[in-house]
Order: sequence, then structure tokens, then C-alpha cells
Amino acid sequence: MNLEMESIKNIISKGLNKSIDKMNRISSFKWELGNIKFEVSKDNNDCVAIYLLSKDFNKIAFVLFIKKEDANKIFKIFSGYYPDLSDSYKNSYEIILREVGNIVLNSVLGEFANLMRIAIIPDLPKVISGEKFFILENISRIIEENILKIPISSVIKVKGRDKIMEMELFFFVDNEIIRKI
Repeated sequence: MNLEMESIKNIISKGLNKSIDKMNRISSFKWELGNIKFEVSKDNNDCVAIYLLSKDFNKIAFVLFIKKEDANKIFKIFSGYYPDLSDSYKNSYEIILREVGNIVLNSVLGEFANLMRIAIIPDLPKVISGEKFFILENISRIIEENILKIPISSVIKVKGRDKIMEMELFFFVDNEIIRKI
């Protein structure tokens, strides 16, 4: 199992590096991938979670957690404004975070698809706000597709200018996929 886990870590690292390259192409902010640690953060922060699954290929699911204050920084980076409570900002806020999550999660999913030589068409990512542990428990236990999957997580530090943001990537992988890798 250790060899499989090392392979998974390499796939994730490669996908995250690709996502950082893509983010640098669309942002004036310089994105840089910091440490990738494969451990569960014990922080239970208010987060914005971006959840990605493919109905066609439900053997892998991803959740990207971004601390609320870091999500606000990301919104400011892409929009030029600080988040506001108005409806127009709320819609823009969700769209921007969904796209950031889409870039990160699809880059990692693409690496899995390339390795397995299959096409995986993901659904649109869903944006959920709340406490990290509550969201994680619901996604890992209540959503039927994830019950028998092995959860794996990594903490990602993104650096740029004078800001450091931390994101936590959880993904649920079917045992069959782990054995194939």
C-alpha cells in the first residue's frame, strides 16, 4: 500500500503544479506552490468548500477547502474588490471560487485520467460554506458514492506577493483505483 500511496502523492503533486501554472496565466497575482503535506489539518475553520465528482466515473471525488479569510483574498485577487454581502457580490464570489476550485481539482483529476488512460468528464463543482469538519463528515459519510472510498488529504500552501493562503485538498478514492496505480 505504501507504493500506491507514493504514486498517488506524485499524481497529486503533478496535478497541483499544473494548476498553479494555469492560475499564473489568468491572474496578476503570482501563484507559487508551497509545501504539500499529506496529513489532515486539525483546524476546524469556517471554510468555503468546492466539491467535484463525475457522475460518469464516480470512483474518485474531490473536495477543496479554503479558509473563509483566504477565500476572501482570492476573490479580491481576481475581482479587485473585497467581498460584500450584497447578492451581486455573492454570485460573483461563488463563481470565482468555483472556477479556482475547478482549475485545481480538474488538474488533479486530469492526472488520474491520464494515468488510467480514460476520459473523465466531471460535473460542475459545487460550492458549500460552513465548518470544515461538518462539511467533510457530510461529504464522506452521507453521500453514498463516498462511503466505501479511502479518504486522502493534502495541505497546500499557496504563496504570492505578501500573502500566504492555505488550501486543503481531500479526495476519496475507490480501492480499485488505488490497486491500478
